[in-house]
Parts: sequence; C-alpha cells; structure tokens
Amino acid sequence: MQVILVPVDFSPQSRNASVHAAKLAKTFNYKILLFHAYMLPTPVSEVPYVMVTVDDLQKDNELLIKKEAEYLNSEYSVEVEWLVRIGIPSDEIKALTEERPVELVVMGMKGVGGLDKIIGSTTTNCLRKLKNPVLIIPQDAGFTEYKHITYATDFHNELLTRSYQPLLKIASQYNSAVNIVYIHRESDRSEANEMDWKKNMANILPGIDYSFVKIEDDSVKHGLTEFIESSHTDLLVMLTHRHNFFDRLFNRSQTTAMAYETKVPLLVLHDIAG
Repeated sequence: MQVILVPVDFSPQSRNASVHAAKLAKTFNYKILLFHAYMLPTPVSEVPYVMVTVDDLQKDNELLIKKEAEYLNSEYSVEVEWLVRIGIPSDEIKALTEERPVELVVMGMKGVGGLDKIIGSTTTNCLRKLKNPVLIIPQDAGFTEYKHITYATDFHNELLTRSYQPLLKIASQYNSAVNIVYIHRESDRSEANEMDWKKNMANILPGIDYSFVKIEDDSVKHGLTEFIESSHTDLLVMLTHRHNFFDRLFNRSQTTAMAYETKVPLLVLHDIAG
C-alpha cells in the first residue's frame, strides 16, 4: 500500500496537515505514516537543569504520536502507522522516503501565510532534499476537494511525464480544472519554449481539463497572488528544477519581495531528472 508520510511536531499546524493527509489517504486508499524526529536539548546557559535522557524523550514522544495516530484512525477511518526517531528531522524524513513506498509527504506551514516564515525550517529543508512530491498546508487552510488547480510555470522546465504524475492523479480523482499560469515580465525571453511546451502538455495531462493563462505583470508574486484569489484556486502546484522559477521564488534574497500570503495548499513536484 502506498504511504503518505506526515512529519509532525504536535503543533496546531501539524494537526491541520495531518487532517489533510487523512482525508487524502481515505480518498486514494493510502496508509498514513506519522513521523516525529527529535534531538537532545543542548544547554545554552550555566544555569543547572535536569538532564533528560534519550529513553525519556523517546517514551514521551511515542505517547504523543500514538495519541495522534489513534485520533486520525478513529476520526477518519484510515490506517495509521507511527514512528519516532532521534536525529535531524529533514535527514530522517529523507531516509524514510528511501525506506518506504512514500507517495506524498504532507507538512504544515507555520506563520500566517508568508512563505518567508518557513525559510530555514524543516519544511524548506525537505523541499531541497527530497525527490518526493511535498504538499505544504498553510496553518489556516481547511480541507476542500481540489476542484480548481493552478500550476505556475515559466516554461523553462523539461516536460517529463513521471514528474507530473501526482498532479495528474489528483486532477483525475477530483475532476479538476487546471489553469497553467505563466506570469510574463518584460525581461522574460521564454517565447521560444512556450509553443513547444504547450504542444507537449496534452501528453502530460491526458484527459484533464486544462487551459493556459498568460498574465502580464512585472511582479511574479503580485500576478500569481491576484490570479489565485480571482480564480478561487484550491491547490497551487509548482515544479522544482535547478535555476528555475521555483528556485528564484524561494531564493533567500528574494523572500521578502516574492513571498505572498498563500491561503491554499502548495504541491511541490520535483523534476525527477534533475
């Protein structure tokens, strides 16, 4: 059975992501793997404190995650497995994706929207390290079926069918309308790729209701934000590739300018060849 991996830290944002994962698992008949990674606390002052043992931390975290698993199983009737390990969270998450048949990683986003709030966090580190699709759930985003999907592109990535399988699977399941959005800036020179890209898209999303939307705007953030709000987007999709649109959007130096107050889940696909 395919697995949805849900890293948890027992925060409200984490619970929200778990609920999204449970509803997806029920729809696609997947199993959920709840996972928590912890590290030993490091003293930062000379003030004496009671040393916590690894055994104590392990037991405490196991009690918490077991309670979360029981809640999801009882509330949503999905199969839930749980696991607790000591280690750096993003490293342990990556290791799990290599050990298990992980179809999707679902993670919560802290902060009120604003992708800059997650820079340097476990979520961002996972986006850089994992080859699996990652679904990021904003803390205030309630679950809704993904009837309207926005896929943001700059036409620079290669069209590799297997990279788009998660998008195809979701769009087919929910009978979604997919808007493929390109924010065109005066400085862009992508027209050469645009025609070939559009021609090949029919092979990438067979049977899917999709359309192309070209928006003239000097600000990617502004153009995309405006479109998401006006189109009532339920799911935003991006594809990671070295030096492409996604990397520019999430570049540390561009964070303040580019980050937008997203209120919808963000599905990050990975260029499997890259």
